[in-house]
Amino acid sequence: MIRTSALAVLWALWLSGCSSAPERDYQVTTYQRQAAAWLAQGDRKRQQGAYLQALAYYDNAYRYASKRHDAEQMGLARLKQAAVHIRQGQLERAERRIVQAEVFARFEQTKLAPAIDFVRSKLAFARGDQRKALALVAKLQTQFSEQAEKHIYYRWVGWQYAPATLDWSQAELDIAQLAKLKADKSLNNIEIQSFVLYHNVLWRTASGQSGVEQALDTAIRHFASLELSNWLAACFKLAAQYYDAAGEAERAQYYQARLTELSGGD
Repeated sequence: MIRTSALAVLWALWLSGCSSAPERDYQVTTYQRQAAAWLAQGDRKRQQGAYLQALAYYDNAYRYASKRHDAEQMGLARLKQAAVHIRQGQLERAERRIVQAEVFARFEQTKLAPAIDFVRSKLAFARGDQRKALALVAKLQTQFSEQAEKHIYYRWVGWQYAPATLDWSQAELDIAQLAKLKADKSLNNIEIQSFVLYHNVLWRTASGQSGVEQALDTAIRHFASLELSNWLAACFKLAAQYYDAAGEAERAQYYQARLTELSGGD
């Protein structure tokens, strides 16, 4: 019996040695690619405001990453779910997801630490702990001081946490720099530009800052190009409010009508 088993193993090894084409890539990445695809689909649903679908897609990403023991992707899936839960106001669920990601960062070799700090900052802000939120985002600004795209993003998040610190001169430089990166096709994360352009409109209208009309036009073109109807609707709402306050009734009615259409009304 033992002899038969040994012969079977030797026979299998001999067959593997006679494969028609030699293997030079010793990795199989099927699960890894599937996990990445589900993460991307989850991101798209999150951007569209379809949070339940986003959470389900991130679960799919986690499942495929787990099959490969890809701690990086497993941690990212959990952190992305935490971010969604924060948007939903489900802070305890967010906490549990962050803790799961922290376990991977502790016991595996990953690059999850900055993402964990960022989501922790969002959770702290949602809980009313502005000091902690600002400290974490300041840490990230320093950490990514040589990476313009991320540095700009964390600066704007800091302004979101502490609006009184907003520097409009710096904000305009940031907007121009992101536009140049996009024009040069070197912008890595379009969501950063989306965040900046929307908040540029939001903060200008809220503070009475000049340049609202140009900011609105830029943001509307941006979100139209990404086919993000929910963010277009948000811009149309701001436009209707702005033009109504400015006494431009017809233009305000136009944007209100566009908002109603996108919202599914008659």
